[in-house]
Amino acid sequence: MRVIAIANQKGGCGKTTTSINLSACLHFLQKRVLLVDLDPQGHSTCGLGIKILKGAPTVYELLSPVQAIPSSFGQVIRSLYPDFDLMPCNASLNALEEECNFMPNHHLLLKDLFLRLEADRRKYDFIVLDCPPNLGILTWNALNAADEVIIPVEPSFFALHGLGKISETIQVVNRSRQTPLGVHALLTNFNSQLSFSQEIHDEVRAHFKDQLFRTIIHEDVMLKETAAAGQSIAQYAPGSPAFQDYLNLAVEYLEREWDRKLPARELGWESVYKQHYGPKPMADGILFQFSNKTASSVEIAGDFNHWVPEALVRRSDDGLWQKVIHVDLKSFRYKFIVDGEWQVDPSQPLRKENAYGGVDSYVELA
Repeated sequence: MRVIAIANQKGGCGKTTTSINLSACLHFLQKRVLLVDLDPQGHSTCGLGIKILKGAPTVYELLSPVQAIPSSFGQVIRSLYPDFDLMPCNASLNALEEECNFMPNHHLLLKDLFLRLEADRRKYDFIVLDCPPNLGILTWNALNAADEVIIPVEPSFFALHGLGKISETIQVVNRSRQTPLGVHALLTNFNSQLSFSQEIHDEVRAHFKDQLFRTIIHEDVMLKETAAAGQSIAQYAPGSPAFQDYLNLAVEYLEREWDRKLPARELGWESVYKQHYGPKPMADGILFQFSNKTASSVEIAGDFNHWVPEALVRRSDDGLWQKVIHVDLKSFRYKFIVDGEWQVDPSQPLRKENAYGGVDSYVELA
């Protein structure tokens, strides 16, 4: 079970949008996910269409040290879909700040809660924490309970100004941890047509270096519509560019998780590639992967897109390229286009001759 905090003390940076849609896309990729709403405004809760009736227990009842009879997980956790749950909250969570102000070890309440969750035999691959837009007790608890933190950064001067504060807070948290927090940065609300956005990208890259995700979440009105509809982008608009952005983020995050388990310096991406890469069926598409350290562009074309090349996204400096494509066909041919040259997929052994005297990579789905 890996715990991811989505945190930034600045509001309006896409923190809740990222919490909801990263969780949904991890679930889309067949992971068991729990989203915990730690913002007393309850934006993740209402953003997923959950209404909390008066008196209904929330995450506050699970965390509060003054509750005479603590609520059970079954009373609080809402199942959104199979293997995708929500731990909701409302304004009552504001009381926790005052209740815990002088309590010893108040920064470990959430960490203790997750130990109880494991003891209750609730199995999740990932727990995602939507933190409030401040650096109070709730965010402090999240950073102490998390394995890593994702910092959403919008392209604005004020966003850059706040990076120093959140970085300083993470350094303080790490002094009391046995294992330092993993840190990732994510550019959100990005308008690629503005030169200022690129300037912010360069500044954030200089600050975070390889900790900055290559995936960028672009500005898209669809993300506002899906929140108003009380759904994630995976349910509301699975064919949209916004969904593709968040799906790419989830894939890139999982690739980083893979890198932790199989470090490139020990195994080498070429070895990982030969053992594990190739077309992978997902819940609603195929994950295509290609490895080339020197290519400046990799595209894919096949029966599924009428042989119109689509660009893959480069995931690592070691040359991992990926893209998830919706495929309705039971069998199909395809090829990669690497810097303008067409070639078969070296990780896919099945081939078929084409009408032009060459061969294409070939896939038959069960």
